[in-house]
Amino acid sequence: MQDVMVPCKKCGNKVPASSLKLDLDEKKMICIDCIKNKGIRKEIQQDIFHMSETHGVSEHTQKSKIFDEREEKATEEPKTSKISHKCTSCGYKFKIDPETKKPRNCPYCNARVLSF
Repeated sequence: MQDVMVPCKKCGNKVPASSLKLDLDEKKMICIDCIKNKGIRKEIQQDIFHMSETHGVSEHTQKSKIFDEREEKATEEPKTSKISHKCTSCGYKFKIDPETKKPRNCPYCNARVLSF
């Protein structure tokens, strides 16, 4: 009896159904080649991670610096108070920024906001 050929959910190559394996990370049935490539990819990432640590700065430290910079920028920006608005056309309730006067149209029915 011949095995049914099915496409791999990751790479799309047609392989025998019996050779597919469940990948818990992807939550898909993938072929053996994709599983092998996944192992190689993990090894490369580990090598790169160790290389960045040997150069004095770990990847974790780099990511935390980027996160801290983003957090600082977010706290520096003044928070604008938004005004509640009810669309006269459909009755949808949403908020409008009085400084930028956006959104200019109702997000639900696209009717023009005339006043707020």
